[in-house]
Amino acid sequence: MADLFGFQQANIVSPVTADKCTISFGGTVAGAVQVSIQYAQQINRRRTVGNQVAILWGAQPQGQATIQKLIIGSGSVGGQGWSACNPSTVTFNFGGCGGAGGSLTGSGAVVSQYSVTAEAESLTVMDNVVIDFMYMSS
Repeated sequence: MADLFGFQQANIVSPVTADKCTISFGGTVAGAVQVSIQYAQQINRRRTVGNQVAILWGAQPQGQATIQKLIIGSGSVGGQGWSACNPSTVTFNFGGCGGAGGSLTGSGAVVSQYSVTAEAESLTVMDNVVIDFMYMSS
């Protein structure tokens, strides 16, 4: 049946929802209030004087995950991945309705920052974890 306004019918798929996402790091499975993941490589450009040719090459990639309020069901902070001498992998599993989602895995992962903040007004204690990693795969 054709749409009255001439639009093609959308293909409705299952959403990815935050309540079904987990983080696995150093053997611990956890949840979080907020997660931000960045993965990038620096692109270098070179030109020569008097020539229109440009050369592009990418540097080694690197990534960072910032996690607010790491919610740990069992285990504790510390251990594998909390020291540069003992890196780990960090896996973000994205869940959703009907099995939608996927996962991203950062390897060579090490915690680079950890802080705890407490607020009396809202009775919240938030720990903030920053994890640096070398490579990301899906």
